[in-house]
Amino acid sequence: MIWPILGILFLLMIVAFFLFKVPHLVMVSSTTSNLIPEGSLKISGVKYSQDYKNGGGKWELKAKEAYLFNKTQIVALKDVLLKLDSFKKNSFTIKGNEGDYFRESGEIILRGDVMGRSSNGYQIETSLLIYRQKDETVETDEPIRVIGPFFKVKGDGLYIDLKSKKVMVKKDVCTTFMSEDIDR
Repeated sequence: MIWPILGILFLLMIVAFFLFKVPHLVMVSSTTSNLIPEGSLKISGVKYSQDYKNGGGKWELKAKEAYLFNKTQIVALKDVLLKLDSFKKNSFTIKGNEGDYFRESGEIILRGDVMGRSSNGYQIETSLLIYRQKDETVETDEPIRVIGPFFKVKGDGLYIDLKSKKVMVKKDVCTTFMSEDIDR
């Protein structure tokens, strides 16, 4: 006679547990969700890294804020830092005010006061820079300034092939040498 009563009490406790737990779970998920309009997810303090296919290094992406748009596979970034590290070559650090990471194509676009520095002392300044993960290139069509140990280069557009270590300023190039050791 006691077993049926205990069984009914046990079932009532399970029902009460689900009745009181479910509204609480819904309330927590709706208040902690960072979904913003357009179906994106806001994330703070982002750090993402990936190894190069050839195993010669990795690239790392950091941002103060990121918005993930699932439908388009685009991540919009604020206060961006991109590190391109190579075990055999120089590494590069590029900063920008904003950026976009296109997950499907592997392109990272940095915008707004873009500053890049290499581990061997070269510096790039521009307003927009595109890093293409597949072919390990950096490119822009915007005005640029490149500063090296003994020269400054200004021009419109830049193409850098990180694999072959080739740098090309596309047009309207003006170069200034700053060394006293250059013979005329």
